[in-house]
Amino acid sequence: MRLLFLPLLLCSFSVAKTVTYDWEVDWTTACPDGFCRPVIGINGAWPCPLVEANLGDTIIMNVKNRLGNETTSIHPHGIFQKGTPQMDGVAGVTQCPIPAGGSFTHSFVANPAGTRWYHSHDKAQYPDGLRSPMIIHDREWERSLGFEEQFVFSVSDWYHTQFPYLIHEFFDGGNFNGRTTRGAMPMPDSSLINDTESITLEIEPNKKYLLRIVSMAALFPHQISIVEDHDMTIVAIDGFPTKPKDASAIVISAGQRYDVLITGKANVTKDYTITSEMLDSNMTRTGFLKYISNSTNPSSKQQKQNYKRATVVPIDDFILEPADGQPLLTGVDKSITLPVSYTGKADRRSTRIKLGNASYVSPKVPTLFTALTTGSDAENPIVYGDSVNPYVIRTGQVVQIIVQNDDDIQHPMHLHGYEFQVVARGAGVWDGDESKLPKMPMKRDTANTPARGHLVIRIKANNPGVWVFHCHMEFHVEGGMMATIIESPATLQKTVRISNAQLDICRDQGIPTEGNCSGDTLNVLDTSKCNKDPPEEDWGALINPPVAKRALGRRNVRRDL
Repeated sequence: MRLLFLPLLLCSFSVAKTVTYDWEVDWTTACPDGFCRPVIGINGAWPCPLVEANLGDTIIMNVKNRLGNETTSIHPHGIFQKGTPQMDGVAGVTQCPIPAGGSFTHSFVANPAGTRWYHSHDKAQYPDGLRSPMIIHDREWERSLGFEEQFVFSVSDWYHTQFPYLIHEFFDGGNFNGRTTRGAMPMPDSSLINDTESITLEIEPNKKYLLRIVSMAALFPHQISIVEDHDMTIVAIDGFPTKPKDASAIVISAGQRYDVLITGKANVTKDYTITSEMLDSNMTRTGFLKYISNSTNPSSKQQKQNYKRATVVPIDDFILEPADGQPLLTGVDKSITLPVSYTGKADRRSTRIKLGNASYVSPKVPTLFTALTTGSDAENPIVYGDSVNPYVIRTGQVVQIIVQNDDDIQHPMHLHGYEFQVVARGAGVWDGDESKLPKMPMKRDTANTPARGHLVIRIKANNPGVWVFHCHMEFHVEGGMMATIIESPATLQKTVRISNAQLDICRDQGIPTEGNCSGDTLNVLDTSKCNKDPPEEDWGALINPPVAKRALGRRNVRRDL
């Protein structure tokens, strides 16, 4: 079991330092819920290590791919990557995937501060284990909260079958718990809290604590509450400080984070439960607030009784206001409307999803490389190919993105490279009424679009780069629910350089590193040879499909055959 305790350091960090991690990504075995299966770990261990740095530090991740049968990548979720878009870690977008036996060095500034996490952004790997929290400390902000200790814990769904097989079944229209409708997704086998079945947080009466809660889920949201008499005070969402707001429960979706304060009760005769309920399922995990002055934990029977007795209503995050008081962005320069729909094809890929005009298909050239090597034509979205849903914006613009969800389920939408204002969210089609918008919208990097509803977000373009906007349900990422935002290609061409080592990773795999989406450097507006259809099989990289097919239906299959 991993329980992360982060002591509050009282000294001031005024000098940035370099924090280095040397990682070998490899296979190991873990049994987080009692069922043992292969997982993707780091340096022979799982769960993967916590990353921790101070605001302004340089983080270096030396990543060696020892998987043997899959490519990989590492995406630092929530890091802006200002000036270093090539370090965002999205295979096929900002870099080529790291091949088996290959290496990649990430070097980036720890910015912004807050609760972040890292995970693979290649072939649906992170639900198989390659993910962990990442904490960027702002010591002044932490001191201002007046807490005495920090805890970090994660919630996630967990599958006993590895994801290449689940993705194959998803696209093949498999029967998932009796559901055979288009878009049905495999149900998780269990829910985890801190990559195990339970946690214990040792606290003392009258003391204040900061809980950093991270959702590393691939599918379902979780509702978190502390049963009986302990309110949580929300002080940050997705790492961005908020005006304090009390809540008896929060709902946290895939990719989201909450920072909350709790205070130990003055007089205690027992311990208390922390409940993590995976919504849309019947799975609940409980942890404990264990008072050091009390020696017993609640029994499992008492846990269930406490949970049934609890009446909690989760807070609506839409009412949260940013601590910096930033007002609503007005004067929209560019508005992008992205309807969510299914492709309607009759073949095995009928579960592919459109976010905008197309279902995302990875290009032959990473999109960032196209932006860097096509000169003035990089301002033309045509060069990137329709299948990456490209939208070119300029620094300084106020950009509005409208997600119109024509689906029966909600979608947690994540935007790389920016924080955004959530200016509207609700049922049906957005009416465009500016008078209804909040004067001080909440800010996140991952927000839910309601089922059969709309989400409207705004950014002030201030980060030249190539950034993806996608649903954080991993089945939907693989299903193509992704668009690409390209900010100021001309600026990128003057400021960003791809190292020879990074280019060699591509060349070693026969991946072109310049030109349009097909690698054409002569007629970059001719995209007739760009990828338009997804691969025939949606296996992980380097999987042998015949071997994998024979393994379908087994609950503890391996993919390192």
